[in-house]
Amino acid sequence: MKDKSLAVAGINFRNNKLAYLIVAIVGAAIVIQDIVFLILLAFGIEANGPDNMSMSLGDYLFILLILSAIFFPALNFRKIMNLGGKRMGFFKGCFVNYVILTAVLSLASVIIYYTYDAFMVSKIYRGGTLALLYWFGWVSNGPVVAFFQMFAFMFLAATVIHTLTAIQDKWYGWVTAIAIVAIISVFTPIAPLRAALVWFFNLIIFNDYAWLQIAACLVLGTLVYLVNKPVLARKTI
Repeated sequence: MKDKSLAVAGINFRNNKLAYLIVAIVGAAIVIQDIVFLILLAFGIEANGPDNMSMSLGDYLFILLILSAIFFPALNFRKIMNLGGKRMGFFKGCFVNYVILTAVLSLASVIIYYTYDAFMVSKIYRGGTLALLYWFGWVSNGPVVAFFQMFAFMFLAATVIHTLTAIQDKWYGWVTAIAIVAIISVFTPIAPLRAALVWFFNLIIFNDYAWLQIAACLVLGTLVYLVNKPVLARKTI
C-alpha cells in the first residue's frame, strides 16, 4: 500500500477491540439503567429525586479516545513494527487515528446531548446532565461551534495522553510525570502561579473566544504530538 500511514491507522483501529468492548459495556450499562428508570416511571414509580442528575452518555464515549491513546503506543507500536511497519508510518498513522476518532466521537457527543440527553432530562434527570459541552460552556456557542471546541480539546487530550504513554519506558518519561505533578502541586497554593495555571485552563477550555480556544488546542496538540517523532526514533522494538 502506497500510503503507509493509512495502513497503520487501519491496523490500529482493527487491533483496538479491547477499547471498543470496554466502551460498549459501559454504554450498555448506562442505557439499560435509563430504560429501567423509564419503565418504572411508566408504572408511576419515580426512582429519581427531582434534582437527580446524570453524566452525559456522550461523555462516556471519550473513554474510547483515552484508551486508544494509551493502547496505540503501549501495545500496537511493537506489533506494527514486527509486521514490517515504519516508525514514520506509525507516527503519521496514529495522528490520523486521533483526528478521525476525535471528530467522530465529538460529533456523536453533540448529537447525543441534543437528543438522547435532552429526552432523558425531560423524563427522569430533571436536575440536568453532567455534560462537558454544558459545564465547559461550549453549548452557549451553538452545536456547530461546540463540536469544533470539543474536537480541539479532545484532540489535545489525546496527543498528551499518547505522548506521556510513549515516553514512559524512558527516564525522561518518569521525569515528565514527576514534573507535571510538581507543577500542579507548586502552582496551586501560590497565588501568582495559580493565576498562571487558571489562565492556561481558561485558554484551552473556558475561553470566551471560541476561535482562540480551538486554535490554542489544535496548535498545542500538534506541538505535543511532534515530540513523538524523536521519541519514536530512539524507541526500542
